[in-house]
Amino acid sequence: DAAELGFAAGDRVRARSPAGELEFIAALSEDLPRGVAFSPKGRWPKLEAGHANVNALNPGTASDMGASTTVHGVEITLTRYP
Repeated sequence: DAAELGFAAGDRVRARSPAGELEFIAALSEDLPRGVAFSPKGRWPKLEAGHANVNALNPGTASDMGASTTVHGVEITLTRYP
């Protein structure tokens, strides 16, 4: 679905959620299901250029089991970044 959205490998993209936004360089893979974007956690935020890692997209919503965090899936919107 990346092609349908106008994304190509190497494009700069912005991921947004209600909690925040981050910029990434797109890499495409047939290994991910349709509609899924993947990013590893990465380094400590203070070591990143924007002083944030992928955790900036997580709103910190508590789960329904033990009030644990819901860090394994966050709904985002991807757009091309000029």
